[in-house]
Amino acid sequence: MGDDASLRYTVRAPMSADSSPPTPAEETPPASAVPSPELSRLWFALDRRAWNYLVVVPAHPGAPAQDAAQALMEAGAPYPEPPLRLVDATGIEPAGAPRMVQEVRRRVEQGERVIVVIDSLITHPASLPLALAADTALLVVTLGETDFGSAQKTLTLVGEDRFAGSVTFPRPTKKQKRADAAKKKKP
Repeated sequence: MGDDASLRYTVRAPMSADSSPPTPAEETPPASAVPSPELSRLWFALDRRAWNYLVVVPAHPGAPAQDAAQALMEAGAPYPEPPLRLVDATGIEPAGAPRMVQEVRRRVEQGERVIVVIDSLITHPASLPLALAADTALLVVTLGETDFGSAQKTLTLVGEDRFAGSVTFPRPTKKQKRADAAKKKKP
């Protein structure tokens, strides 16, 4: 994964165990959050890449890219300059991807750092323009679920050199899977 192949972190999921509603498509981090030492190390390792537009890419369908993006927002919260924004581009349609790229670039030109979370490129290739336009990418892997073929295909589609590294999440328990399914069913 490029020059920073040693950038591999395990993020303990879920980042929050509350039952709050899903996050909006765009948000800014809370100013008072204090990230864990592990998240801080991840933030500084990514910061070495001097990115303004980072894309969070699931290695397989169902990988917790949203959780990884939330973790990055938590890690970046203590550092308010430049402003940090999360954009949820999951479910984007092919025609919407170029417009989203332009919107993210506009935000970067205005001095923001933008983290964009996308769907798996294996099942949702419409997200590829968002990944290719980013300064750097972060691969999200679920231990015991991500197969090597999907991860390798994702790296190939985006370009291995574009990835700063990867984060791993433990396999969700049956209880977590039920809770996630229940959350998705709520309007």
